[in-house]
Amino acid sequence: MADKILPFPEREIRKQIINKVKPTIPKSRGTHQKGHIFLNGKPVGKVKIPNNHSNIMKETKSKFIAQSLKLEPREFNDLIKCPLKGAEYFKILKKRI
Repeated sequence: MADKILPFPEREIRKQIINKVKPTIPKSRGTHQKGHIFLNGKPVGKVKIPNNHSNIMKETKSKFIAQSLKLEPREFNDLIKCPLKGAEYFKILKKRI
């Protein structure tokens, strides 16, 4: 189970990314938002922000988001389920860049 991403509603993934990772989201006319992730004021990545609806996100899409956040599947699950806080995410990110 550690290498499999659990099924989460897109709304929940969106909420946790916005609240914990706190990406900068530029204004866009597109249907999908991209958030820019900064560490110590330096850009370190971009992440797709899921739409705000209750559909369950497919594992392939969740995996893509986890990779853009530089998280293993288990860590991504923890980020969304809540044991992983924002500060802990940035500690993991710091080790991986």
